[in-house]
Amino acid sequence: MGQYYKFMNLDKKQRCDRNQHMLKLLEHSYLENEYCMDILSLLSDKWKGDRVLHVGDYAEGNDNTTTCKVIEKIEKDYKLDRTVYNWQDGFEDIKPEKKQNKIRYVYNLDKKEYIDLLKQPIQWFWLEKNKIHFSKFNSFALLIGCGNEQGGGDYYLANHLQVGSWAGDHFVSSETFLKDYEDFKENNFIFNEELGISKNRRKYDKRNERIILFYEEKAFLEFLERIRECKDYDVNKFKIQSHSLTDNEKERLEDFFDRYKSFINNHEEHLKDEEEILKFDEKRLKEMEQSI
Repeated sequence: MGQYYKFMNLDKKQRCDRNQHMLKLLEHSYLENEYCMDILSLLSDKWKGDRVLHVGDYAEGNDNTTTCKVIEKIEKDYKLDRTVYNWQDGFEDIKPEKKQNKIRYVYNLDKKEYIDLLKQPIQWFWLEKNKIHFSKFNSFALLIGCGNEQGGGDYYLANHLQVGSWAGDHFVSSETFLKDYEDFKENNFIFNEELGISKNRRKYDKRNERIILFYEEKAFLEFLERIRECKDYDVNKFKIQSHSLTDNEKERLEDFFDRYKSFINNHEEHLKDEEEILKFDEKRLKEMEQSI
């Protein structure tokens, strides 16, 4: 059975309920998702500094998950006779006054940590009106998730024990890095299902970034080749939507895309030539992995 999740504000007893159709954790916990953007917008304004949870309908104080103690405390503090998920059905339903779709940082005021939402591996690519988009997990939605690993649609792979590790804490969000929190430590755990990196690559640091960028480039090539097989598409008309990318990702993928289009336009056997480049890159990748 699938487990369904909703965000809730414990301090104000409010919710922002876009999840009318009961979505599972991995059906909405990614960047650019409207529901997640609503929550991030609220954390920069009305909910700034509040305790916010992302609660599954299986989450209970005795479920032996990473968040059972957090849920148990809520159940006792509020003397609940129902699950926390069902309790929030009576909360006030609000919306952000202004949608902010460029929120990049979230600060945990209790643990004195922060996350850069862009520092996650690309999971998949998609095309809309000749614009190439890049999807990544929303690490904040996972870090405050309660009741994980109990149902279909939950997160079970790299760093799965980090899901819920921020549950029950107080948060602030922002578009740019705030100097007020410059002494906070970066939480850079990787959440990944689709990209071919090893699960031992646990953090998005400078060493692992090189590996991630290589595999993203390779996955991008596979996406472009699938699209190119459709006669209705002309890749020369495509443009990269970079707002979910780090500066390094943007530079690397735009450069690769320019080279790819050049091969298509100037070589009949462009794929063979491109494979030669990737073979060289794979050799370089092995050398990098051995040196780390």
